[in-house]
Amino acid sequence: MQIQTIFRSALALSLVILVSGCGPRVRDPGPGCLIYIYPLPDLKGGALPVTGGTADVATVWQKPIGSAQVIYGTWRLYTDPFYNGFLGDYKAPQDVVRFKLDAKLGSLQCLEPAPAP
Repeated sequence: MQIQTIFRSALALSLVILVSGCGPRVRDPGPGCLIYIYPLPDLKGGALPVTGGTADVATVWQKPIGSAQVIYGTWRLYTDPFYNGFLGDYKAPQDVVRFKLDAKLGSLQCLEPAPAP
């Protein structure tokens, strides 16, 4: 059952990655959590949109993290899976245009969702 859920999530995220470059990104005011993860600095490369805590991003993201765009919510990023290895806390709206060279992303969680507008 859990494997099917992981597979469905990975498939859905793969589809989102494929279409994420189609058109401009719009900052949605919420509610909830949304962060775009990029493999390159300056918000470049195919973005991975994440809307909730992910204990192990390796199933869908096996690249270094180059930058991030926090659309809404407050996020904590980790270098290792299962919320280990603190990388940083980021609150929307915020563009993190550069992480340290070859920083890896193992997991991330939304600490505080944005309230409804």
